[in-house]
Amino acid sequence: MEKNEVKLSFCVWGFSDIDHDEVSTILGINPSKIFVEGERMNPKFPRLAKENGWFIDAPADRYALFHEKMDALLDIIESNKNGFESISGKYYCEFSCAIYIYNDEESAPSVHLGSRYFSVTKTLNVEFDIDLYCLQNT
Repeated sequence: MEKNEVKLSFCVWGFSDIDHDEVSTILGINPSKIFVEGERMNPKFPRLAKENGWFIDAPADRYALFHEKMDALLDIIESNKNGFESISGKYYCEFSCAIYIYNDEESAPSVHLGSRYFSVTKTLNVEFDIDLYCLQNT
């Protein structure tokens, strides 16, 4: 039976006055993926991106705990806080958290935003979005 999991990303949305490479330069890191307005979000599906998007996925393994994934993203942000402040002050930024429940015999992954999260993000204009997907077979 598949294990429950949590996915976490830091996302920048809606920029049109700069390109994806400029976002990468300002933030000092290459994205995990990008969306280009008007282009396919995934080559396998016809859905087009409504706006530009730039994403860093938490660089932890699939079944790592939420706090391990968040710590990895906070490490990246702390390494270039000025760049992240600049981007988040101008464009819509969010932490995107998706929880996938495949197995109701296992406890759901916990999501806890601790003091480090609030310390790092207090100067950033960033949202926190969480989605829950219950995919277990009944």
